[in-house]
Amino acid sequence: MLHTRENWWPPGLYRDEAGYYLYDGTMDAETFSQARRSLNRNEGPALLYDLYPRSIDVAEHPGVVAEVWCMAEFPAHLLDADDWVMLFEEAGYTEDGKPARRPRESVTVYRGCHPDRRFGMSWTTDPERAQWFADRDLGRGTGDVYQAEISPGLLLAYIHEDHRQEAEYVVDPTALNNETVKMVRPARPFQS
Repeated sequence: MLHTRENWWPPGLYRDEAGYYLYDGTMDAETFSQARRSLNRNEGPALLYDLYPRSIDVAEHPGVVAEVWCMAEFPAHLLDADDWVMLFEEAGYTEDGKPARRPRESVTVYRGCHPDRRFGMSWTTDPERAQWFADRDLGRGTGDVYQAEISPGLLLAYIHEDHRQEAEYVVDPTALNNETVKMVRPARPFQS
């Protein structure tokens, strides 16, 4: 069940009979953020996806993509990777939601997760933070820590200054495979 505060929605925002979000007109970043805050945190990706490109121009308001990404609990489970890559690429590379230059060299990143999810989009520059994610790999016990070298062209965004402080790079997963992603720490024994 969707939990909304529709009375807090910006005027002109509504859902059609099929449940898609629609907005009468063009939305700016502040209005989008107001709409996103009126929804359950995991509804943000659907809101963005439904409103783009007709009502929100993510190239003009690039911060909304990172905002939605970092507010959702498991954003990569809520939209396909191809859709996220398209949205991030349209927004352009950002750091903490603001347009920025991509790093000029490859970045070493880490991911703590179950082996089935090692080719995901969320990575951190902090190996200890990756270990924290590995230790809390929800529903699957503990996970491994993986490392990858990501070339600048595959870095979609850097998010750190939000409430999570995760030193997170969002990466295009197309170049992630068994040759580019290496396990650096196996799962720790489960502690009850």
